[in-house]
Amino acid sequence: MTTGSKGISLIAVMIVMLIVATLVLLIASMMSTGTKTAVIDMQAQQALYIAEAGLEHYIYLLYDETYDPDNHPELTRSFGEGSYTVTSVYDAPTYVYTLTSTATVDSTTRQIIEGVSITSGLLDRGIHADGSTVDLVGSSGTINGNLSCSVHVLNYGGVIITGDVTEGMAKVNPDLDYDYYKTLAQAQGQYYTSAITFENATYSGVYYTTGSVAIGDNAIINASIIAEGAINFDYNADNVQINPTNNYPALATKSGISSTGTGTPASRIGLQNSTINGLILAGGSINFDYIKNSTFNGTMLADQNIDMKDGTGIEFNYDKDIFAPMTPGFTYTASGEIAVLRQKDWNEVTP
Repeated sequence: MTTGSKGISLIAVMIVMLIVATLVLLIASMMSTGTKTAVIDMQAQQALYIAEAGLEHYIYLLYDETYDPDNHPELTRSFGEGSYTVTSVYDAPTYVYTLTSTATVDSTTRQIIEGVSITSGLLDRGIHADGSTVDLVGSSGTINGNLSCSVHVLNYGGVIITGDVTEGMAKVNPDLDYDYYKTLAQAQGQYYTSAITFENATYSGVYYTTGSVAIGDNAIINASIIAEGAINFDYNADNVQINPTNNYPALATKSGISSTGTGTPASRIGLQNSTINGLILAGGSINFDYIKNSTFNGTMLADQNIDMKDGTGIEFNYDKDIFAPMTPGFTYTASGEIAVLRQKDWNEVTP
């Protein structure tokens, strides 16, 4: 081999070695980047779990009354590979704490926010009367939820109750900020100072009257009906559908709510083939006697008595979601066990 050939071979070897070295460095760099990315991803997942742990810790401290509306300070703890800090803001009108949990693992931070309401056991009721009785005598059907009264619950086995029945429960004085809903109705041109009737039409928004309300056949009410006078379902009212928006009440009155039939007991029909979703609230009594094949999804509360006697095909389903978010302007006196109601607004935010 000539001297020139040897020189060319040496150059070729050096080029190959340079290429190999470059590839090795590139592969090492890629592996290092991949490892760093994997570590960052793992830390981000850990931070999310730690933020959720902080949230749950704060909710527990609210539940066991370590913290309350007058004392809900910032909470900071180490946890696992990192730490969390939880802050809270309390809104008295809605009983809702807005909790913000920030977690850090090494240099990775994640933050979540959620509203929770720590409330009276009242809000874990399907049906509650502050008066002397809840009377279901002579009726058949199912109540899925808890039922309570300040004195007695009269059932006699005709209605299947899947929740707890509590007698002698302290009065909870459920009430509503009627002026709030009056203002909403006025803004929508649906404020009245006389009796109003709903039947054979579809309605939406918020209706308010200082008088009474009559609800008849085929009233499709995608609205809230708020009255200072009585709310009455016309005799044999058929195919009434009530489905309010924004977690507003379905029906609320300073007086009473009734649906009763006429004629002999065997022939009487009150509300029939109907569905009411949401909060039903009465400053007086609620009388839903002689109901036929009708469904209630929500909560029914009365300052006085609740009667649902001599009905058939009654279905009542407690729906805690009507308080998530809390019904605006709804107030009560805390009573019974504490209930935790998440406001279904969990969200991750940029810290």
